[in-house]
Amino acid sequence: MRKTITFVFCILAILYFPKTVHIVADYVKPEKEQAFYEGNVKVEIEEDKIKVNCQSMKVSKYQNEWRLVDANKSEVFFEDGVATSTTLKYDIKLKTGTMIGDVRAEVADKESTDTILISCDSMDIDLDKDIFKGSAQETVKIFKGKIEATAKKFFYDRKAGKIDLEGNVILLDHDKNIKMWADSVQISTVDDKMVATNAKVELVVEE
Repeated sequence: MRKTITFVFCILAILYFPKTVHIVADYVKPEKEQAFYEGNVKVEIEEDKIKVNCQSMKVSKYQNEWRLVDANKSEVFFEDGVATSTTLKYDIKLKTGTMIGDVRAEVADKESTDTILISCDSMDIDLDKDIFKGSAQETVKIFKGKIEATAKKFFYDRKAGKIDLEGNVILLDHDKNIKMWADSVQISTVDDKMVATNAKVELVVEE
């Protein structure tokens, strides 16, 4: 039998205001400091425009507030974006979290019409500041329009329209017909202008 549990959280901005979290699951086990959910778990935080689908989840109290989420096989829907991972740790109050294991993300850029595609091992998210940063043991993969890139780490500030790539960066720009190897590259998402350090560039000249 499906059970729907609704919790009310209060967070401090300038004034206190309620934040309602709706949770639906096949199995629910509430305790004083923790609550466990299993089977077809669906979470919605209307005020934050966030939805989470996962296989199982634990919600814990922190500083006497229901705040900390631990979810398995999660799919997170946020404003103009979606991300999936093996595990998710998320702070409901701060709107920050860490996604670990086979992370895949699609984030609509606010400074261009492109969607940023991200593949990595782990990714930190700050949905209040619109910041995403991650890394991979092998390579992070980033796709934006005509740009393909791999690196060890990335930092994406969606509000500022900046993507920073670090560590063994290999970038292919099909629009500019260039391939670049660099220690680091910064991309402006509004016009795809780039700045690189310790770079080697290969130009493709069409005959």
